[in-house]
This record gives sequence, structure tokens and C-alpha cells, in this order.
Amino acid sequence: MDFIPGLPDDVARQCLIRVSYENFSTIAAVCRVWKSEVEDPDFFRQRKTAGYTRPVFAMAQARVVPNRSSGGMKCPTLAYRVTLLDLETVESELVVVGGWDPDTWEISSSVFIYNFLSATWRRGADMPGARRSFFGCAASGLERVVYVAGGHDGEKNALKSALVYDVAKDEWAPLPDMARERDECKGVFHRGKFHVIGGYCTEMQGRFERSAEAFDFANWEWDKAEEDFLESSTCPRTCVDGGDMGMYMCHAGEVVALQDSRWQTVDKLPAEIRHTAYMTTWEGKLLVIGCRSFGEAHVAYMLDLKSHRWRKLVAAEEFCGHVQSGCCLEI
Repeated sequence: MDFIPGLPDDVARQCLIRVSYENFSTIAAVCRVWKSEVEDPDFFRQRKTAGYTRPVFAMAQARVVPNRSSGGMKCPTLAYRVTLLDLETVESELVVVGGWDPDTWEISSSVFIYNFLSATWRRGADMPGARRSFFGCAASGLERVVYVAGGHDGEKNALKSALVYDVAKDEWAPLPDMARERDECKGVFHRGKFHVIGGYCTEMQGRFERSAEAFDFANWEWDKAEEDFLESSTCPRTCVDGGDMGMYMCHAGEVVALQDSRWQTVDKLPAEIRHTAYMTTWEGKLLVIGCRSFGEAHVAYMLDLKSHRWRKLVAAEEFCGHVQSGCCLEI
């Protein structure tokens, strides 16, 4: 069966790769041939090569909303959701790992995958081993795998174990243990390696260390820990991959970049952001979400890394809320 009757297949493919991701579920429902085409990883690689993908920031939010009880009284409740911020925006799926049960606050090992083609969620294989929270997590889009390391178990014991999840196979596998326990560490996939930054051991309880470890996939082992990776003992949650530009993070009211093994100031943060909830980079830009004081509404700013100009991003009321986590992907 032809992709589009009357057109050569290569021309028909050029038509399909130009379709916006909002319409993926529609074109996948047209026929089996189109469905098979848009589900093929090569389809997304062709879209990216041709310049038709666009960055989208996916963020998990908690928001207080009014709700009516049986007696007619309005009672505030928490609503949890995933919101997409289209930034003008490699794969067709979003993976959500772990967290807490919103009713019991028990640690969850669950995995959920959102498919942008079908606009549906599916359940993945649970994360094996001890239930962990506050772990480092990063993904490699090309291999479609997710890495998890550190965190703590239900007894608040810091962990040094690590895992890898294959999204396509829906399978977990262990990685070798890190050299030390790392609770509240940050995972970053950077230049072909899985970096686990900062954190602290059980005995330190909240006193962050400056070291980092990176997993070498070629030798299937962790590189020797870099003891002075961070300039100071601080929470590393804002560390992000900057591609060829190194790594970025927020520290002491500034955006800093790791270049030539030194952290250097890039620009000051906007006055409205003193507590950073999330940060990510893409295509010469940097997105920062945070607030001036704890408890205030979160705001978002975008920094052009070439011109060093900040731009505030304004969201409609229904998309506002406190950001719990996020990621940047191309679809």
C-alpha cells in the first residue's frame, strides 16, 4: 500500500515528517502504514535532521484547586498533572519514574510512560530493589534508556546502587555500585557518560559533598570520583547538560557554567528567582523556573546564552502551579 496514493514514497514521507506532534495520534489512526511509519524511531530522526522537531518542556506540577464537598462547602485539594510548555519547540515518549503515593505518602517504585502518538499512558516495569526516593536520574534519548542512581530507602539510608531501564524492552538491569552513597544527588547524561553529582551519605544527613562520579559504558565501570567537582558543598539539583558548552547550574544568585574544569559566571538570575525549582538548556537557550521566596508562585524565565538577555515566559492561570520536576524533549 502506498503512503499517499499517486505520490512516490520518499515524497510522501516528506509530507508526514512535516506534521506537528499535536496531530500524531490522528495520522497514526488513518491506516496501518502511517501508524507503522510514525512509530518508527527513524521517523523522529528524520524529523530532527530536517529541522521539524521542536523542544517541549514537560513538567510535573502540584496545584491547589477548589473542590465542593457533599455539603456544598468549597475545600481546597491538591491536583497533580503533567503540563507541556511549547518552547517553539527525540523520541515520542515521556518516562516518569518513582515518586510518592499522594494519599499515603509511601515511596513508589512505579514507572509510567506517556506516548505522544496515542496520547495515552501505559504502565512500565516497576523499579526493582529497595524503594528509593531523592535519587539521581537521567536519560539517553538515542539509546532510549533511563539511568537511576543513589537516593535513600524507606529507612532514610543513603544508597550507592544504580540501575538502567530500557524503555523499548521494558526491562531493568543493575549497574555496578558507585564508590559511595549519594542521597539527593543529581543525575546528568553528559558527553556519553552518566554523571552522578553531589549528594551525601547516611551519616552526613543533608550536608552535601562536592564530589561526582561518572559511569564509563565502554569499560562498564565508574570513573574515579572527582572530589572537587562542585565549587562548594551545595544541593546539585540545578546541574544540567549544556552539550558542547559543558554543564550549567544555579548558585548564589547566578547562572554558572563548567568550562575548562572551572565554574564561571554566565549571568545573574532575574530578581524574581532566588529559589530555583528547575533548569534546562537547549539550542543556545536556558530555561529557569523558580520563585523569590518559598511558598510564592513559580515563574519562568528564558536566557539567550549568546546575547545574555532574559525573557519572562507568561503562562495562563490553568497552567500555573508549583513545579516538582521536569525535562526537555524534542517531538
